[in-house]
Amino acid sequence: MPKPCAQIVWNRPKHPANAPNYYHDQLISIDGAEPKVVTGYSTDNYTRWATDYIKGTKRDSTKPWYLWLCYGGVHAPYTPADRHLKDYPDAKVATPADIYPPREGKPSYMQKIAAWEKGPEGEPVLSDKAMGSEVGDDPQRDQGRSLSSWSRQYHQAVRALDEGIGQVLAALEESGQLANTLVVLTSDQGYAWGQHGFRAKLAPYDANIRSPLIISMPGTLPEGKVCRSPVGGADIAPTFFSFAGLDLPWDMHGHDLTPLLKNPDTAWPHTTMLPFTADKFGADCDVVPPPPGNRHKTGIPWYLMLAEGRHKYIRTLESGEPEELYDLLTDPEELTNLAARPENSDLVKKLRAAAIAELNRTGAKMVNSLPAVKE
Repeated sequence: MPKPCAQIVWNRPKHPANAPNYYHDQLISIDGAEPKVVTGYSTDNYTRWATDYIKGTKRDSTKPWYLWLCYGGVHAPYTPADRHLKDYPDAKVATPADIYPPREGKPSYMQKIAAWEKGPEGEPVLSDKAMGSEVGDDPQRDQGRSLSSWSRQYHQAVRALDEGIGQVLAALEESGQLANTLVVLTSDQGYAWGQHGFRAKLAPYDANIRSPLIISMPGTLPEGKVCRSPVGGADIAPTFFSFAGLDLPWDMHGHDLTPLLKNPDTAWPHTTMLPFTADKFGADCDVVPPPPGNRHKTGIPWYLMLAEGRHKYIRTLESGEPEELYDLLTDPEELTNLAARPENSDLVKKLRAAAIAELNRTGAKMVNSLPAVKE
């Protein structure tokens, strides 16, 4: 029987000098052994390790298993595999409507977001001020590169992920495990390419923060269905415990998604909220600090973002800033803030109360120090 393989880890925090190596020459530790540099394209390496594990060559194939496959792509510097460097020739992307300020109805920090500027041909190019904000930026190479060029490179890097995930699913099917395996595909936060002026994640808009969530278990869950209920990453762990028939080991803030997975159209009574606290965690979030202590290094302040049905509510945790309300059905790009319109007053109050209720439900002590909303 092959020796069980428990961990293959690229420990970036422990080895900061190797931390930029998202695509090549990663310092990998296998089962706690001393790390060694592994050559080859990282996305392909992770795919190979995952398919070997699924096929049983790296584990006890008589026992149930769990696999967490965490690709490093497509983090900056968005390096495509050599085989994809010619993909999407002459690709062009539309210029987002609010790539340049001002942005009416949005908080004051949003009037300063300007990662892009108009280039000599009229298409957005990366601003000199934004150069160097991501891993791998090279001013000599990247000066004046267009939004379309950046987007093309990013999506070229995505191609290896598409291939890898296809190989993982094929390994499940070939080994007869596809119908008996809960497959969950999700990712890091979204990453805005020009939307709202950003070349970044973290802000409370879908382009910056929304992640994909695709869940599959053929023969057990409906196939080809779309669930419109907003859910969050905190809901995944309780769902795993539910499918495994295990009790939760401690109180968790998320909700078991099984009812939605079995019937995507079922009523969902839960609120989905994201409190953004920049680089602060735990007890450091008990009190909302005043500026600049409430700001991430990108300039984005703490906020509460709540999604309920077709609406999104945002409360910037800084005095004097407007609340935001967007109808994601009619305004998916979140261009028009509806919060100040008199006809939406009751809805804003309802969602504000829902956000506070969620903070209370989850024991967030910051609820006692929220800056006042702008009336």
